[in-house]
Amino acid sequence: MKVTWGISGLQFLGGTTLLAAILVGAFPLLTFAQAATHTGKSFAQKLVETTRAKHPELDEIGISAITSRGCIGVASTDKTDIGGKCEKEDSEPMHTGKPVVEKEKDGFDVTLPLHDSAGRMIGSVGFGFKPGQGQTEDSVTGQAQKVAAEMEAKIPSKAKLLEGTVDAPARAT
Repeated sequence: MKVTWGISGLQFLGGTTLLAAILVGAFPLLTFAQAATHTGKSFAQKLVETTRAKHPELDEIGISAITSRGCIGVASTDKTDIGGKCEKEDSEPMHTGKPVVEKEKDGFDVTLPLHDSAGRMIGSVGFGFKPGQGQTEDSVTGQAQKVAAEMEAKIPSKAKLLEGTVDAPARAT
């Protein structure tokens, strides 16, 4: 009887060890899958980063929108702006439809209303321009409008813009 118990005990121990090895082996895959879904970039963030890469005259781009949490930054080249409450210059273009231009010691900041490709107002987009020779308020506003138009052509809807953010609707259009 002791021999039978010993063999059963070894079988149990072997089975438990095998199960533990399988679970431990699968753990990195499970954590990787979770990390991949949590670290994915939103549509808005990808748009900001690809636009910034095409425009070396810009040192910052940020998108703000009215969400379930109010007016917040939904994408930015400055990661600390994402999820933060809008500043006055971010929300004003959404209400007035007009640009806000500020002369800074390190260049110009221009914030414009942001539209989807059908022309519906969906938020605002801010651009930080590096200092340049002969820059004027009019010249940087014109440049900002061209860059904003490039971005707007790629945004089919506000839902798509917010896709991948915490404030994204359940289903983007």
